[in-house]
Amino acid sequence: MRRIGKIVDAEQISVFGDYLYAQAIGHTIEPVEAGGDVWIHDDEHRETAKTALNRFLREPEHPDFLSTREVAAERRREAKQEDAAASKNLRGRQQIFGTGGWRGVGLTRLLVVLSVIATVFGGLGSDSRLTQWLSISEYQTRDVGTYYVPALPEVKQGQVWRLLTPVFLHTTLSAGLFGFLHLLFNMLWLRDLGGMLEASQGWFGLLKKILFIGIFSNMLQYIVAGPAFGGMSGVVYGLLGYCWVRGRNDQTSGLHVHNQTMLMMGVWFVACLSGAMGPIANAAHTAGLLAGLAWGWLSAWRLNAAR
Repeated sequence: MRRIGKIVDAEQISVFGDYLYAQAIGHTIEPVEAGGDVWIHDDEHRETAKTALNRFLREPEHPDFLSTREVAAERRREAKQEDAAASKNLRGRQQIFGTGGWRGVGLTRLLVVLSVIATVFGGLGSDSRLTQWLSISEYQTRDVGTYYVPALPEVKQGQVWRLLTPVFLHTTLSAGLFGFLHLLFNMLWLRDLGGMLEASQGWFGLLKKILFIGIFSNMLQYIVAGPAFGGMSGVVYGLLGYCWVRGRNDQTSGLHVHNQTMLMMGVWFVACLSGAMGPIANAAHTAGLLAGLAWGWLSAWRLNAAR
């Protein structure tokens, strides 16, 4: 840290301090008798700041200095919002993963429990009555294909839960390692993303997204490939897209997804689309991701427009 000079007038100290802050020049103005000493934190900014100070002492009323007060005030507001968002996000993650367990994220826990129960006692690929009861429509799988009555007759008869409940069905554990990993990875993502959202927006905020993204992704998958599908992946992609976009465009949301995480999930998304991973509910993945991205962007846009 280097001293570059002294300002005598108290009001001028504030003006020049705002100028340096607006220019992103780290500094400290130390109160001394009859004014303040100006110290610059980084040597790379020392000459620039010293030149600016000499000019300021000659022309303290110049618009170049006075006009930066609003810029500095806006930067301080943004910094305050970022600090608040980081603090909120940290508290939320500590609430989920800290020593207190999952306190405050009861809906996330319930979704995990329901998924485990549905998969352990049923699961995709099993002949369980529970699997048929939770599927979007009843079906029979034979060597030559899947047979079902089109147009969702059970839903038309009032079994509306079927629009959502396929999200709880994962590949039966009797299928071996793939069945276990299918459930495990989706639950880990749900714990992280769902817990972060619930900690930030409450259980009702998470519920709305689960319902909309889950039903939307299920319907598109049914239209494309019929009723023999299930899993939380569409919802997970939706929550991922929402948290990423909302967090990038609203620093006060308490939501954050690292860009590298999005890149990794994007690679996995493309790998699934390629067919290399076997039969995957790609329509549900796509619908969920698009729904989450759109919802996150619209939420942030409306909030920023109202400010």
